[in-house]
Amino acid sequence: MSEPWGLPLLELARQWLQDTLPAAVIYPSYTPLFLLVLGLVALQYARIARMEAGLYGQPLVPTWHRVLTALAAGLVGGFVGAMVMMATGVVLEPRDALPLWPVALALAFIRPRFMCFAYATGVIGVSALLVGWPDVHVPGLVALVGALHLAEAILVYIDGAEGATPVLARNGRGEVVGGYLMQRFWPVPAAILVLLHMPAPGQGIAMPDWWPLVRPAPLQAADPAAVAVAALPLLAALGYTDVALTAPPGVRSRRMALGLVGYGAALMAMAVLAERHALWAWPAVLASPLLHEAMIFAGLARERWGRPAFGPAADGLRVLWVGPRSQAARLGLEPGDVILTVNGQPVRRPADLRDASGPYAHYLRLEVRRGSRSLTLETNRFDPAAPLGLLLVPPPDEPAQPVIDLGGKRLFGT
Repeated sequence: MSEPWGLPLLELARQWLQDTLPAAVIYPSYTPLFLLVLGLVALQYARIARMEAGLYGQPLVPTWHRVLTALAAGLVGGFVGAMVMMATGVVLEPRDALPLWPVALALAFIRPRFMCFAYATGVIGVSALLVGWPDVHVPGLVALVGALHLAEAILVYIDGAEGATPVLARNGRGEVVGGYLMQRFWPVPAAILVLLHMPAPGQGIAMPDWWPLVRPAPLQAADPAAVAVAALPLLAALGYTDVALTAPPGVRSRRMALGLVGYGAALMAMAVLAERHALWAWPAVLASPLLHEAMIFAGLARERWGRPAFGPAADGLRVLWVGPRSQAARLGLEPGDVILTVNGQPVRRPADLRDASGPYAHYLRLEVRRGSRSLTLETNRFDPAAPLGLLLVPPPDEPAQPVIDLGGKRLFGT
């Protein structure tokens, strides 16, 4: 079977699985760093659990479940990031990546979301182009940011909506609506590629003639037969914070994933152009933070001003969240449903729901609107002493304390 574009993808995948991943996770020199990153991710999920406990009396999803699913998704993201770097031929020298973490951590003191490498690359690249310090390969850094965001697009697509927290939020028009706060953090064992000079030609993985697309200047004139590809572990903690007001969390995260694909692909293309034409270096460096900001603000503006998916219903009670294995879940209620009547009694506010269901020992009958359909849900096993297990969007005239205000843009971003 012919390999696409002459790339030995199976051999590259084998190298990541057999060499790079074990080095990032279980080798003595990297294990403490991996455990540190995993610990930081666990602390973030513990913070979310405390927030949910303060709002609803208990965490909606166990912390251990969030950590394990994030670890599994992070391994997928690390594989995707490594394969993108290897397949496109983004080669760095180890010194190129050294300034990233210090600058990213310094920027985090300004705003937490500025810890993203997109902003650190912008600062480092501008300094390198203006004054020649630090001595880094600018196109390679831009390409690294693009590759990591392509990997993050996969993570956001498959895992961005996992464990989303239902909240009340105030949108751009001042309305209190239901929505979901999505906060996911992943430990990602990715890789950076380096080229090593070989004492004997012909060793290492054979790559096509066009490869690599981006590599440091000292290696550009090197004989391809005299160098070998080495993948060095790059441990990263990727994070995604967003809000879903105009669509369910899964739809919102998929939209964001598409934006990340476009952003990552644009940076990769600009890095290749900057490698070949110096005039593209400035556009590539500036695009790293500015396009990132534009992507975030465009998505947030859509959520602030778009039509809410979980706004108050004029003729009933809109369901925002249904607890797993709850009475509401067994009854068949879903987020977005509008409860019209309970045991024949119209309901307009949460107190009506409690009053209408209270006199009946075990029977509960709901008339529900789901989209354009009308449904009847009923059960003979209702326990009025136990929680129904759902969250409702209050009517406009009922006092409610919004959990988040979309004017606070500090929260959001990748």
